[in-house]
Amino acid sequence: MTEINNLNSIVRFKEKLENDSEFKRYRELGVKVHQNKKLLALYEEYLNLQKEVVNLSHYQKLEAKKLKEQELQSLQDELYDNPLFNEYIQMQVELEELFQTIAHLIENHVNRYFNE
Repeated sequence: MTEINNLNSIVRFKEKLENDSEFKRYRELGVKVHQNKKLLALYEEYLNLQKEVVNLSHYQKLEAKKLKEQELQSLQDELYDNPLFNEYIQMQVELEELFQTIAHLIENHVNRYFNE
């Protein structure tokens, strides 16, 4: 019976989350960001530059790494200057923190259950 109650509370939590205005806004922003070809191209370029910086660091090419980091910073500034992208990323960070907190609470609850 406890398993059914736990499942019901998970379903209720999922429904509350789906109806939450912040979560709805995040999903709407996600759709808009993923439909914006310019933002997607900039983000793809940003990810590729990140990989280059890591590779240059690994091979200890410090001068080239410094130049790529400057390019990376410039791209990051351009991305975050876009209000749509900026709001989307900020909400993503906030939701990630919320989900980490929830996961931590669940983990503690499960650990207490098994330690009893």
